[in-house]
Amino acid sequence: MLKIQKMLVGAMARLDETMVINLVKQGLQMGINPYVLLEEIRLGTDRVGELYSKGEYFLSDLIMASEIFKDVLALVNQDRVVTAQTLYPTVIFGTVEDDIHDIGKNITTGIMRYNGFDICDLGVDVPGQKFIEAVELYNSRVVCLTGLITEAFDSMKNTIDLLEEAGLRARTTVIIGGLVNESVRKYTGANYWATDCTKVIELCRNILVTNKRIVQSS
Repeated sequence: MLKIQKMLVGAMARLDETMVINLVKQGLQMGINPYVLLEEIRLGTDRVGELYSKGEYFLSDLIMASEIFKDVLALVNQDRVVTAQTLYPTVIFGTVEDDIHDIGKNITTGIMRYNGFDICDLGVDVPGQKFIEAVELYNSRVVCLTGLITEAFDSMKNTIDLLEEAGLRARTTVIIGGLVNESVRKYTGANYWATDCTKVIELCRNILVTNKRIVQSS
C-alpha cells in the first residue's frame, strides 16, 4: 500500500494523468481509504506548485494538475452514497482580490466536500465585500481566504477589516491559506493560517462541531 501511495505522489508531480488514475483505481481495489489517496494527490500537487515557483512548470501545468485532481475526486466519489444533507454548516472559501491562483483552494474544497462540508466557493479575485455578503447570506462562522502572491496579503487584511466594520468579526473565524505564515496571520488579523488541507479540515471541524467562538491567536 505504501508503494502505491509513494508512486501516486510522484505521478501527480509529473502530471502523468494515466498513471495517477490507474494508481487510484488500484488503491481503491486494495481497500485504501479514499481520503488517504486524496492526501497523496495533494502532496503531489504541492510539488507541482514548487516547480511552478521555480519556473520549471507553467500556468498550464497548474491548470492540468487541478483537472487531474477533479478526475480523481470524481473517481473516488462514484461509488459513494452522497446525501443532500451535509454534516457541517457552510464554510466560505475564496481567493482574495488581486490573486487568481486557485489550485490549492480547489483541492481543499474538493476534499472538504468529500468529508461532508458544505462549501460556498466564491472563486478567484474576490472583492472583500463579496465575502461579507456571503457570510451574511449563509450565516457562516468560518471564512477561508487564500492567496499565493504578496499583493493578496493586503486583500486579506482588507477583507477582515470589512468583517469588523460589518459587525461580523466577533462571531467569524478567519483562516488564511496559500503562501502564508504566522507573520502574515498577524498582519492580516486572521485567527489561523494553514498551508495544507488537512489542517484546514481539522480547524473547521473543531470550530463547527464545538460551536465555540475561536479566540484569535496572539
